[in-house]
Amino acid sequence: MRDFYEVLGVSRSASAGEIRAAYKRLAKLYHPDRNPGNHQAEEHFKNVNEAYHMLCNPQKKAQYDLTLYYGLTLSVPIYNEDDIDWQEMKRKKYYRWKKASENRYRIDKNYFKIQGLAFLVFLIIGGFCFAVIHTAHYYVRKQQMEKHLANNRMLKKANGLFGEGKYTDAFQMIYNLEKEEPLEYRLAYAKDSLMDALRKQADQEFRNKDFQTATEHYQVLMQVEHPIRFETLQNLSMCEYYLGNYAESIQALKHLHNQEPYNLALIYQIGMINMEKLDNPEEAVQYFTLGKKLFKENLSEVYGRAFQIVMNPYDAPDIYYYIFLARAQANFKLKRYKEAITDCNWAIFLRRDQPEPYYYRAMSRIRNHENINICEDFTRAEQTGLQGIQKIRRKYCR
Repeated sequence: MRDFYEVLGVSRSASAGEIRAAYKRLAKLYHPDRNPGNHQAEEHFKNVNEAYHMLCNPQKKAQYDLTLYYGLTLSVPIYNEDDIDWQEMKRKKYYRWKKASENRYRIDKNYFKIQGLAFLVFLIIGGFCFAVIHTAHYYVRKQQMEKHLANNRMLKKANGLFGEGKYTDAFQMIYNLEKEEPLEYRLAYAKDSLMDALRKQADQEFRNKDFQTATEHYQVLMQVEHPIRFETLQNLSMCEYYLGNYAESIQALKHLHNQEPYNLALIYQIGMINMEKLDNPEEAVQYFTLGKKLFKENLSEVYGRAFQIVMNPYDAPDIYYYIFLARAQANFKLKRYKEAITDCNWAIFLRRDQPEPYYYRAMSRIRNHENINICEDFTRAEQTGLQGIQKIRRKYCR
């Protein structure tokens, strides 16, 4: 019988820790991985493994010691069937692992063949991808060049139309190109250049008082400018006014008013054209009322709500006076005499040296059957320079 203690190189009184330490030392020394092809080391490793599994189990170790010391043959075998199956299973598992490890990293002719084929496949795929990308890039560049040349031809055509005076057609052609290629900077540059040229031409015609031609060109600019420039609308309004197209003039001013809703000069112009040229005092009053509202808001912000007490009226801009006087005239036409009297009071407050508010206040009082201070208003109007009221003053101030 083999002496497992000798196999492990320990004494028969060795502890479990000494047995374990001896096993680890010998297992490292005789492990097949460290001794490839050495059958003697392999057999010795098996013996060490068998000895360790016998001596590490207290029950098996006790049975083995009795057999070793007394030479007894025990009725209970040292190895049972489960142990034998387990050992066999471990051996098979070990041999499978060993065989797999031998084949895993074998560098031979087949290995280089596989590596070469993999590299060749990589080159083929890489070359194919490069060819596809290069071809796609070529066609994209070709299309871009064709589009560039086509745009050049269209821009030359647009310039030709502009030179022939077909401004709307020229701008429409550029807008169509922009829809197809919104990122083409040359189109925006060409459009801005043509607008600048047309704007200079219209301004020159306006200065030369060629209002009809200037109007046509300003109308084209209104269609292509986004947003419409203030100067374009202002000049268009003046051209239409001088041509007698008062409704069109007001439309241009209303566009301006939408851009600058707090511009009192625009409000006054729209109201006066409605009242004097279109005989539409109703709409005129609406704009003059907006001017009155802005007057109160602006002065309240500067002086406070009691501004009429603390402010110097002559510090207020003249436009406020003209708005109140015009509102009084419009209300007088509409037979709203009380409103007209109130407007005249504000106009007199702002400019006491002007005659018109006194005259309209007196006439409104007469129409409203108020016979107070009529003569004083007529006298004051005459004193401040209003002519031709002697007859009516004598009628009411005998």
